[in-house]
Amino acid sequence: MTQRIGTQFYGFPQTWLGRVVGGLLAAALLVAAFFFLFIFLLVLGVVILAFVLRLLWVARKAKTQASQDILEGEYSVEPQEEGTPDGSAADTTHKVIRDANIKLD
Repeated sequence: MTQRIGTQFYGFPQTWLGRVVGGLLAAALLVAAFFFLFIFLLVLGVVILAFVLRLLWVARKAKTQASQDILEGEYSVEPQEEGTPDGSAADTTHKVIRDANIKLD
């Protein structure tokens, strides 16, 4: 008996023509599934590649921006005079004198 009470159970077709049509439909469904899986994986790969390239682009731009923000120049640290207005000790207070030629690279 191929039929159950309350639900319908359809087995593989019994006739020769039914088996051929069923086999062709199953093969077509299998090919379509692989096709859509291939397209999905291809699109996913392109999206991941675009994301990675965007991250590399942003990192390169940030690195370039960071190197432009660095100030380069010569400086020397000299101890401040003994008589400071705020009364701090002369050996712990320092004045930084920077060269007037500060270049941005």
